[in-house]
Amino acid sequence: ISFSHPARFILVGTMNPEEGDLRPQLLDRFGLVVDVYGEQDTKRRIEVIKRRLEYENDTEEFFKNYEECQKELDAKIEKAKKLLQSVKYNDEVLELAAKISIELDVDGHRADITMIKTAMTNAAYNGRTEVNKQDLTEASELVLPHRMRRNPFEEGTLDMTVIDKIIN
Repeated sequence: ISFSHPARFILVGTMNPEEGDLRPQLLDRFGLVVDVYGEQDTKRRIEVIKRRLEYENDTEEFFKNYEECQKELDAKIEKAKKLLQSVKYNDEVLELAAKISIELDVDGHRADITMIKTAMTNAAYNGRTEVNKQDLTEASELVLPHRMRRNPFEEGTLDMTVIDKIIN
């Protein structure tokens, strides 16, 4: 017996590289990847420490201190979600995305499609209805690095100079 039910979901996964790696075939199924590292700038690192200690000291006061900033971010995201339906791209953007994937020898078409969708989201987040080259450049940094791996445990390195040459 099988049953289909309409659903919309987003998979958010985390992993610790020391615990092993995913096969490249599975990595391609993830649209975007963000690597998180400890802050290396001293002033910014101190700010992280201060905020964490502030949070531990008085959680309610911490939330109050950042409430306005969070409301502004929330409003910007909500505005972008509404604007996203109106965001357009032209054939040049499609061609650039395709050329990037071909030049970097990316398998399949998921990367191209995700690059375009991410570029559209970047445009909406920045209050625009037209995708530009910068949106595509920023999208490629999230869409491509994990697709550069060919073997398990291999580092996925993305040479942004190749992308810059194609886009500019």
